[in-house]
Amino acid sequence: MIEPLAAAVVNSFLLRAPAGRASTLRPSLEHMGRSISRPLLRDFFTPTARRWKGKEKAVEQDIDFAQCTECAEWLLGVTHDSCCVMRHSIWCPRRNRVSMINDAVPRRPQTLNRPPNVRRYSSSLPSCSNSPQFNHLSTTPAPETLDVPSSPLTRFLSLLQENDPLNLYDAWNTYQTLVDSDELQHLKPSDVLIFAQKFSAAIEAGENNDGVPYFQKCGTRLASLNERLESMFEKHSSEDVARLKLVAKASAFLGDLDHAITITHELSDLLIDGQREELMDIYGTLVRSIALYQVIENVLDFILAEWAKISLHLLPLSTRSWHWDLDIKPSPFQNTIYSTLASLPDGAALLAQRRHSSVETRQRMGVLLLDVFCWENLAEDAYALLKEMQAQQLLVPVDLQLQVIRALVRADSFIRANELYTTIWESTSTRHKFLLSTGMYLASHQGDVDRTEEYFSKLGEAQWATTRDRATLMHAYAVAGQVDKVVELFNEYFPPDSPLKPSIVHFTIVVYAHAERADYDGLNFWLQAMSKAGLAPDNYVYSIILKSFAARGEVDSVAAVLDQMRAANIQPTRVLYTTVISLLAYRKDPVSAEAIYKRALREGITPDRKMITSLMNAHVEAGSWAGVVRVFDYLKSSRIPHLRLSIEVYNTLLKAYVLIGAPFQVVSTIFRKLEAMGVQPNGRMYTLVIQSACDAGYMNIANKIFAEMEAAEKSWQTTYRVDAFVLTIIMAGHLRLGDKRSAKAVYDNMCERGIQPTSVTFYHILRAYGNEKTEESFQIAEKFLTTIMDGESSASWIHPQTRNAALERVYGPLMLAYTKADKPEEVERTFQAMLDAGGEATLGNLTVLLDAYRRAGDTEAIHGLWPQIWQLALRFSKTDPLFKGKNIKHFDLTKRQANILCVPLSIYIDALSAAGEHFVIAEMWGKARSHGFSFDSHNWNHLAVALVRAADPERAFEIVERVLLPFERHGKRANRKRNLSPKSPLTFDDTPSSVDKPASQSPMHRSERRAYQSKLAAKKFSDELEMDLTSDDFAHPLHVLHQISPSWNAWRPHHTVLDLLSGVLRHLGSGMPVQPVGGHSSAPQALDPESDDAFTRGNLAREMFDHIHLKYPDTIEAIRLYERRMARKSALKRRDDGWYKGGRR
Repeated sequence: MIEPLAAAVVNSFLLRAPAGRASTLRPSLEHMGRSISRPLLRDFFTPTARRWKGKEKAVEQDIDFAQCTECAEWLLGVTHDSCCVMRHSIWCPRRNRVSMINDAVPRRPQTLNRPPNVRRYSSSLPSCSNSPQFNHLSTTPAPETLDVPSSPLTRFLSLLQENDPLNLYDAWNTYQTLVDSDELQHLKPSDVLIFAQKFSAAIEAGENNDGVPYFQKCGTRLASLNERLESMFEKHSSEDVARLKLVAKASAFLGDLDHAITITHELSDLLIDGQREELMDIYGTLVRSIALYQVIENVLDFILAEWAKISLHLLPLSTRSWHWDLDIKPSPFQNTIYSTLASLPDGAALLAQRRHSSVETRQRMGVLLLDVFCWENLAEDAYALLKEMQAQQLLVPVDLQLQVIRALVRADSFIRANELYTTIWESTSTRHKFLLSTGMYLASHQGDVDRTEEYFSKLGEAQWATTRDRATLMHAYAVAGQVDKVVELFNEYFPPDSPLKPSIVHFTIVVYAHAERADYDGLNFWLQAMSKAGLAPDNYVYSIILKSFAARGEVDSVAAVLDQMRAANIQPTRVLYTTVISLLAYRKDPVSAEAIYKRALREGITPDRKMITSLMNAHVEAGSWAGVVRVFDYLKSSRIPHLRLSIEVYNTLLKAYVLIGAPFQVVSTIFRKLEAMGVQPNGRMYTLVIQSACDAGYMNIANKIFAEMEAAEKSWQTTYRVDAFVLTIIMAGHLRLGDKRSAKAVYDNMCERGIQPTSVTFYHILRAYGNEKTEESFQIAEKFLTTIMDGESSASWIHPQTRNAALERVYGPLMLAYTKADKPEEVERTFQAMLDAGGEATLGNLTVLLDAYRRAGDTEAIHGLWPQIWQLALRFSKTDPLFKGKNIKHFDLTKRQANILCVPLSIYIDALSAAGEHFVIAEMWGKARSHGFSFDSHNWNHLAVALVRAADPERAFEIVERVLLPFERHGKRANRKRNLSPKSPLTFDDTPSSVDKPASQSPMHRSERRAYQSKLAAKKFSDELEMDLTSDDFAHPLHVLHQISPSWNAWRPHHTVLDLLSGVLRHLGSGMPVQPVGGHSSAPQALDPESDDAFTRGNLAREMFDHIHLKYPDTIEAIRLYERRMARKSALKRRDDGWYKGGRR
């Protein structure tokens, strides 16, 4: 299925040039992928390129030039030394126009009075733009007598003719050289003015500035240029007006904001009404300077104070983009305002603080910020602000409220979106188009086809339905998984003979529907149909294809799609990179996930919260708990609005607590504190808390939380309903406690609700039967498995996209039970039945089969199976195709954290060492290390046993001394300090991963392990895990747990190893050497005590005994402590047995 799709993707159309067909939904799709604006970046002052006027403007200019006598000669090619900078002479009477310095410039407030001696003036001085047109027209030709290539004046004048922005360092040195030379007297003021304009533009375009020091230094230089020009021009002439603009900018650069504002107000009075738009550039500089030198709140105050002058340039963007049905792009000035205000830490709290301001001011402030938050996709901020405005009874336009709903939908915050839409629907009797379309938009993204059809019907009755609405209807069925209906609607709307042609949006929805159902033949067909229609895929289509490959774990295919995108000059977006990181999270490979994250940064991607949360989840899935804490701290301390903590982040953190086996009290405390903070729990959060309660065995509490969840669900007004996932968790909790009656009641409740059990549900039922280890239980399990695998029955619970995982879940419990019962033939039979049902061999089921062969001592079968396991491990850990390409640093495979081979490797080592194949073990260990696989504590313990079996006990002692004990001590030394404000979410930049470091402990997906760990942690470390009542450091208990909970228990010499090494010491101490296991040396050889060979071996044994005591003192001490504990335990047991027997007598 995948191969034809890959061929279609690579060969059919990925390299075609875009067809350029517009889409009615494309503006919204592109809007959803807008990059995030960070507050106060290094290029914060970088202005956006202006939009140039059309040809008509140029023609007018040329006509004006031709009407000028002096400059007409210049147009005819006659050199005119005194030609003005606009092809006019300096004294030209037609120099009566001021060109815009940039398209975006704010204005002065109306509150200040104009000085009585100031007259309005219309200037003709050129813009400080860096366009070729400007540079060609604005440079005064140098006199022929000074036309010397090496002269300072010539070099300086050449700067004014360059099209590229000035290099600030080189330009200033050139200017200083001219000032220090004898040619300064030939420099004209107009040339200095042009240089100052270009210098000012270069300052704001500086990408590598270091904030305040940069602008202080450059502003000082610009101010010195202004001082030189201060008395050079007639007061209020065009040149003087241009100079004043530079004075305002220099003052803003230097942080003298009061002076800059005063000059801006003076300029506002000097310019006529039609020219005041030029001031938007200066206002933009003022806004950036206020944000740099003061706080963002002061920017808002400044905007409100200047509202009368700048409001026409701040018309709401979010509502304009809908009503005009255009891809609205903000002006540079409005973009500056919006990106700056988006950095406000808490707009709702700020409005609440200003409750005593006038209604007009609060109304203006609220509407502006609401539009900013909607436009910048800050849905939670918009919702909180809207609630505060409603609490203050401020008027909020209905259209703007509907935009908040759309922002919430884009953020997948359906609970709040539904609640808000219901309120609007009930409070207004007017059913206008935007209200109905928004309701349809909300319903379709939840897959609620009934409500979507209802809204679409109302739009059709009013003759308001558009192609965009038809696409929304198709999307509803796609989300609901009704592929046939999506195709039916597509054919209905766009029959072959219809003049109405589908856009890429309609094709994308059909492709999405097939991808969600894992119908790769259908996906391939519609990709080819889109290609035949002349439509090239956009980023959204690529994201669907990429997600489909990622769902199957096809790293090579994912890498091929990314390569084809770059070949087609389509830059992958953060959505695509998030998909790749999610794939690597599924593979439990956080090292590669971080490497992909860094590649995205190098390619100019601005990560959003979803992308960083995916990175956090990669650490959770791999058991990289330090990485989880670091990502959470990064998000919590970030001032970037788009990275604020959300319900998804908190859920990922709670997932980490559950999988590390945190005590229920910890999880419950965090849950209640989040509720108190105003975080609205969703179904996922409730489920995690219920899981923690079940792991702890608190079934009564789990049932109470479930009842609380059901009550909350009724107010969510979403399509979410209690599902099989949460009911399966409760059922499994009862089964683990042996309460089959309660478990059966939960299962019956699931069926009564009409909820289809999943493969996870069946897994727990089959596992419960398998754990009984009786022939009767095996027969019941086999019969149950046959029933659910009936053709008609299995189709209802096996999703095509997860078929392999589902089959592994239902066959796995029986394979594991037969393995523990030492029935390898039954394990093979069950494994073959899974393959016959359409399943695939995985590392999990092959590891169970390997263990069955080990228990049976079938070395030949182990040798036959191991190459398959090795190839699967290599394939599953292979990520290097993702890191190919230009300018990509070499991805060192030895730095990959890959612990997927740990369990099968331990089984393999134990089996072969017992069979005496010691050299094979050494070869495989080195091979695994060279391929970048990490080893866990169980691998090292098994290797120590294998070395003893290989008659190399000294190296076994070395493993304990150099590996196990140091890691155990490291785990016990809990480092309470942590960086609460990391500059980056990346963990392995500070502590690079290496095969020489221990593999991270796998998360505890088995409830038995979590239950044991939870009780142990609660008993030993309850005081250290307790959170302060006022603390919001939700990651603190995890920071403690990951150091003291799994580490101290896992990284230690196993009792079996200590017992074995204790026997080795007794053996050596008695003068008997250790014999290898297996082969011809499997049994000790009887030696004559009087022979020289026996004497020599005895001496060697005692020498080794002494050497081990000398070289490995920590291991010797660990063995002594172990022997002492065992002796004490044995003594207590004998005493108890004696008391018991005495009691009977």
